[in-house]
Amino acid sequence: MRHASLHIHTAMSDPTSPLNALIVEDNRDLARLFSDLLEVLGCKADVEWNAIAGLEKADATRPDIIFCDISMPGEKNGFDVAREVRANPQLAHTWLIAVTGYDNQETCDRALAAGFDRVFPKPVKFAQMQAVLNDVRGKRRNGADGQQS
Repeated sequence: MRHASLHIHTAMSDPTSPLNALIVEDNRDLARLFSDLLEVLGCKADVEWNAIAGLEKADATRPDIIFCDISMPGEKNGFDVAREVRANPQLAHTWLIAVTGYDNQETCDRALAAGFDRVFPKPVKFAQMQAVLNDVRGKRRNGADGQQS
């Protein structure tokens, strides 16, 4: 664990290092596609298939950005992920992007209230991913905490 903390600190202090991304998505095909796109965009991407595993991975790896499906089967959903990530001071720098098939204002409002920084409707567009990664890199370069204001 000490090695992981050192790696995370080094990555956060070096704005040129690859971003660490976490994808929390129960659709395995979509998650693999998302992971491949993120790697093309210069990220190191991890994938978890449910909210509980996603929260455990986030706590262990402290990613720069999490792309999380809102609607997942199981005990917890994407709204739970957002609330728990926002309640964890060790993940304060983490950007949260909701990914949803429910592209309506109510879902968007609920996602933002739960703590997501942005909401992307499925299918997520390459340009959206690139823009948010550029924003995260810009915050890192400027020494900000990663939270969008």
